[in-house]
Amino acid sequence: MRVYGFNVGYAFLTLGCAAIIFTAWSASALVITPFLIVIEGRNRYADVAMVNDEDVIKNYEVNWKFYKMQEGTGKYLASKTSTTEFDLTKNIVFTPKRAQLGPRSMQKIRLGLRIKGEPPPPGDYRAHLELREADLAGPDDPNQKGMRVSVNVNVGFTVPVVYRVGEPDVTAEIGDVTPRINPETKKIEVSVPVTLSESPYGVLGHLMIYYKGDKVGDIRNANIFPEARHRTFNVGLKAQQLSGGSLEVVLVDYKDKDKIYAQKTIPVGQ
Repeated sequence: MRVYGFNVGYAFLTLGCAAIIFTAWSASALVITPFLIVIEGRNRYADVAMVNDEDVIKNYEVNWKFYKMQEGTGKYLASKTSTTEFDLTKNIVFTPKRAQLGPRSMQKIRLGLRIKGEPPPPGDYRAHLELREADLAGPDDPNQKGMRVSVNVNVGFTVPVVYRVGEPDVTAEIGDVTPRINPETKKIEVSVPVTLSESPYGVLGHLMIYYKGDKVGDIRNANIFPEARHRTFNVGLKAQQLSGGSLEVVLVDYKDKDKIYAQKTIPVGQ
């Protein structure tokens, strides 16, 4: 998965008693794979590969972050603590915690599950591995007089890490699928609302849309985590027009394509 991060850093210019704050814009390209880590069954280890897609040296720090998925939109809301009583970050170790990537080079982050005490009850337990670019500039020289400039730019990427205990029993249902023209792109897209059954498990899925036998749209990381029982996916279609026939919407497991969570056929107008 190619991920591009854009962030705004802050440069502080100090001259006498006056302080002027201005912004410095930075773009960073990083290739991360996979975009989702799932530890289940007898598997106790996983790797995240980081590839520097630029011609300069990049330094990254690796940390844990917690995010709660919002109902409906699927957007992440930062949390200070784990979304479940079982804190996954206290039971997984990873190395290295810092990584320097040369131009066009690759580094793997190795994760290992180390359960402290009894395993938690069946369900999904999640944290996000954050890969954050280190500061581009160190602290100012305290012996320097006059004007001082310090530029710190941090660009971060996160990868969901899921520890799945037991066999998932979650089911899903697709609601009313609505085709429309996106006013900005002028292209056809559809809204696909999905509701999950009550379960300690979420859906780690791949959403695909077919029209007259051809795949015209898909979302590979169509995940709905347990705290969000409902999520609407907006999918752009590779179709010039919908004239007759029907749309086939299928939500399958991210790994086992034969495992279908939900599917629905939607007739389209003549």
